[in-house]
Amino acid sequence: MAQKTTGIRNSLLRSYTIILLFMLVPILYAIIVARLHSNWYNKIISNVSEATALDKIVKEDIPNELWNIISGQKDFTQGEQYILLRKIRTGINEMQETATEEASKLLDVATRTETTLRYYIDKLETQIQANATVAENERLMEEIRSIASLLSDILQEFIVTEIETASATNTRIQRSFALLTALQVLIGAFILAIALHTLNTIARQLKTLLEENVREQQNLQKAEMKTLQAQITPHFLYNTFDSIIWLAEAGEIEEVVSVTKAFSQFFRISLSRGHEWITVAQELDHVKSYLTIQKIRYANILDYSIESDEAIGDMPLLKLLLQPLVENAIYHGIKNKRGRGKITITARRTGETAQSRGTLVFTVSDNGIGFTPERLKQVTEELAREKNAESLSAAYGLYNVNKRLQLYYNGKASLRIESVSGEGTTITCTVPIVGEQGGEHV
Repeated sequence: MAQKTTGIRNSLLRSYTIILLFMLVPILYAIIVARLHSNWYNKIISNVSEATALDKIVKEDIPNELWNIISGQKDFTQGEQYILLRKIRTGINEMQETATEEASKLLDVATRTETTLRYYIDKLETQIQANATVAENERLMEEIRSIASLLSDILQEFIVTEIETASATNTRIQRSFALLTALQVLIGAFILAIALHTLNTIARQLKTLLEENVREQQNLQKAEMKTLQAQITPHFLYNTFDSIIWLAEAGEIEEVVSVTKAFSQFFRISLSRGHEWITVAQELDHVKSYLTIQKIRYANILDYSIESDEAIGDMPLLKLLLQPLVENAIYHGIKNKRGRGKITITARRTGETAQSRGTLVFTVSDNGIGFTPERLKQVTEELAREKNAESLSAAYGLYNVNKRLQLYYNGKASLRIESVSGEGTTITCTVPIVGEQGGEHV
């Protein structure tokens, strides 16, 4: 009996050893693939951010600096045009180190264009030193603007190329995980053949692996959403800088201070040191900062109010949920109506019981033009089908919020749109109350 027991024990040990070896293969494969593609995604996102920053320097900073010189507001030797050119060259060189072959060719063209831009700026210095007329300097300035515009177009094309590369990389990742899933199925069949008595244990292990794969896919989708946000952010950035410039030129110093403070607070909360979860109070402060900036821009047509239950201020919440809804209310509701518009934001807690912590309910209401019944049906159906963002006719803001709610709250959150044409729209966002670590307790 002891000998049989030893034989069975040895047999089980051999079986477990073989099972373990085969289980390690997909795990190692998943770790390697995830790390490689994660590094690749980080490089792409870094390049897109760098190119966006350089595009602003090319389109705005250099032309503005040179115009101040031509208009006599600043001496050529006091200008920062060469500092800005060095930033452009340094940024291009840094992106060259990680860019794909196709994107690298665009950066080569950008380098040559930057050299041409530098040549014309040197030529402007020579003209100014030779006491050329204002008209001559303005003609040369137009040529410089044309070259800067060309360089901007190249950088924009580079950004598009990098984003397309990210999309292609995601496709390869999906194929890799499809292969991994197929490999896991084969391993499961092998394990079943050699060790039917360990089926339940093996099934639990496979389930764990599959859940890890699903989480990895979700993380990749979250990375794509961050890339899309990086594309959208510069537009708001440029508009706010324009507002600050207009206020400064008009001598509205208090307004400049107010907008600048709100702008700083807006991005401080947006970044949140890389954290995805903030408190309800911070989310409402973020929206308030955004509306402070927009009220300066649309002073004659925009009012707003924010009402919140103070007891929920410290509760954790996925960040950047409300601002896109407010932005949608302004651009698709308030701006298209006659007279003043108003946006009302509320935050409250509901459904608390002995067994449940309840939910947080946020509403964003406006008295804008509202949705027609046909349009409301179309938008609701598109969000429910979760189509690709490129194929949606709905506003990107609504799509992004709905997508992030599903990803981070595991399908337990909801976004509801109520609207009457000509009277206004109310969007209700409902999320479960989670623990301090956010999604880990959903």
